[in-house]
Amino acid sequence: MDPPPGLVAGVVISGCGLLACCSALLFIGDLRARPQAAILTLMTAGICYMVGSWGLARAWRVWNAAKQRNALRGVLLVAVAMRMILLFLPPTLSDDVYRYRWDGKVQASGNNPYLEPPAASRLEPLRDAEWERINYPRIRSIYPPLAQALFHITYRLNGSVASFRLMSVVGDFLALAAVWLFLQAASLPRWRLALYAWSPLAAVEFASSGHYDGWVAATATLALLAALRGRELLSTGWLAAGMLLKTWPVVLIPLLLRRRPWWHGPAVIAALVVAYLPFADAADVTLQPWLDYTGRWRFNDGVFYLLHAAIGSLAAAKAAAAMIGTAVFAWLWRRNADVISASYWLLLAFILLMPTIHPWYLLWALPLAAIAADRGWVLLCTLAPLSYWILVGAAADSNVWVEPVWPRFAEYVPAAAVWIWQCRTDAPPTPHPPSPDRNPGAVSR
Repeated sequence: MDPPPGLVAGVVISGCGLLACCSALLFIGDLRARPQAAILTLMTAGICYMVGSWGLARAWRVWNAAKQRNALRGVLLVAVAMRMILLFLPPTLSDDVYRYRWDGKVQASGNNPYLEPPAASRLEPLRDAEWERINYPRIRSIYPPLAQALFHITYRLNGSVASFRLMSVVGDFLALAAVWLFLQAASLPRWRLALYAWSPLAAVEFASSGHYDGWVAATATLALLAALRGRELLSTGWLAAGMLLKTWPVVLIPLLLRRRPWWHGPAVIAALVVAYLPFADAADVTLQPWLDYTGRWRFNDGVFYLLHAAIGSLAAAKAAAAMIGTAVFAWLWRRNADVISASYWLLLAFILLMPTIHPWYLLWALPLAAIAADRGWVLLCTLAPLSYWILVGAAADSNVWVEPVWPRFAEYVPAAAVWIWQCRTDAPPTPHPPSPDRNPGAVSR
């Protein structure tokens, strides 16, 4: 039995539409200077992404193995082409990649990136034209040691900004590979790979903006994959690597290490200590950038926005968010849910409770959301470019913006509605393999 021809044509047209939208972004050029055009293009790409992915899901059920393999080749071809096109699009939506390059350059010169901020007079000989693009140059680096090693190696290989964006795409493809391996290990339908591979948000944030978060999402996914396979030591190793790339995987430690030998916890701590030893001369100032970041920034918050609106005090809202996060963790702990599902739900709660949710932060959970076929999170990632509306009317060289309220509701309300709907019509989405005591149709459809 073959799917309706129109369905297959819709998938093909959606893939072509994604490539057309990526090409249109090239035509726009400076996305920060023309944010409305950029957002409209990304929303159009999001429609292609959603239509193509769910069309592929419907066709997958009736295709034979040969047609499924051909479809996956097509998905991967489009995914690679999207990234290759966007590698030619300069990073105008974010300045983070210039900080990555600076940290790599500082290390290549024999200096400690944690010791002094980019604006320090002692580092003035290292400044070049790219230095002027660094955001908040008076704040020292906050990136953990393994990220610093990644920056150092990248700068040594090639000191251009383009090389750092290519480094980001490598991490993106590593996350894609982790999704592939997880789907195979969990015996879940391979079409779900498209939910990550075809994401316009992932393509633009990694290939164009150069965020390295794909590396972190990959290590967290690989940690859960190793746990699924019963490879406890490997899982702990991937988790430690994730924490040394970016600190957020720390929220997964209690759940992942709960049933492992006692020495896994000290081993993670030892790995962190060893990794920071080369930067020990900055030990007395390493924490300050984190205090600056957590104390000053707030953007595109979801649940936290509601808490602050209800309470009125920023400090009290942060305390309430911490209490809710702790309650979610305690509920998952007492419920004794399987570690993969519990880790996924805890990660979603952690992100949604944050005061600052840059669009690429949502990509931390997208590999697991793709594995789980979580329509709600997929939709949220699709709508996330609306947060860039903050750039509308802002000066091109300004770091001071007025954030409108409506994008939050345009992003989070539809995503929440879809998530509630799918939970009412099915079991809550989870990146978990089928098992005899679960409804296989609910998991593998």
